[in-house]
Amino acid sequence: MKLLRPFFILIFVLLQMTSCQKNTDVQLITPDEYQRLNQLEDVQLIDVRSVEAFQDLHLKGAQNLVYDAEFSKKIMKLDKSKPVAVYCKTGGLSKKCVEILKDSGFVKIFDLKGGLSKWKHSGISIDSIIKPELKR
Repeated sequence: MKLLRPFFILIFVLLQMTSCQKNTDVQLITPDEYQRLNQLEDVQLIDVRSVEAFQDLHLKGAQNLVYDAEFSKKIMKLDKSKPVAVYCKTGGLSKKCVEILKDSGFVKIFDLKGGLSKWKHSGISIDSIIKPELKR
């Protein structure tokens, strides 16, 4: 019986580890794929660039949640059960944000491949992008 005890403990630990894993779906998508996705589902689109960059140019329907030390707190206002699409300028910063979203329990996460730079040069209609009026 003493020999079986470590075996049962090992089985218990392995079961605990596998049952705690989150079933998070993360996909790297192109601007075309995002447009199709957005027509099918209610996607929460977040821009993680600076406030200034967001005010200068951002995707239609995006909300600005700047990536900083408080990012984990900022994303708590999002609905974890709804899909989230994240973008930045080129894709590097959004990759970090995807990891935080995963760790926070978001189930369906999309990372816009190439960021806003790719979107602007993809040939998609300019009405997908909002540029505020120039200040006079």
